[in-house]
Amino acid sequence: MALLARTANAGLVARTQRPFLVGLKSGLPVRRGAAVAVKAANNELDTEDINKKFNESLSNTTSYLQTKWEETEDKPAALAITGGALLLLVAASSVVDAVDKIPIISDLIELVGVVVTGWFTYRYLVFGPDREELVSNVKAFLNKVYGK
Repeated sequence: MALLARTANAGLVARTQRPFLVGLKSGLPVRRGAAVAVKAANNELDTEDINKKFNESLSNTTSYLQTKWEETEDKPAALAITGGALLLLVAASSVVDAVDKIPIISDLIELVGVVVTGWFTYRYLVFGPDREELVSNVKAFLNKVYGK
């Protein structure tokens, strides 16, 4: 006779349908519709494993970046390109925020995005030969980028 509902803080909550039930620990009556938290027995995360995996991943990433930095011949150009990319990202974010505040244009851009997504899905993802064409186009593009 209990319904399960989701709340932001308690996870799964059982809602009682009976008018008066005795509370689990307190012995106090629970009114109709009162929430009782339900927890699984072994729902704890193993934080040591998570920390270990995170530290390994961080170590691998750091060593990879250090190796790539040492292999870079023109370090000032790499720094300039990185700084320019970050500056471009901030500028693009500002432009998108400014356009998003204009009521009609933001709705129009959203509509265009939905239409283009629908067209792309129909054109490349619905039929098998079209999916193969998309894969070959992506591989050809990557070969051009990598200079193969």
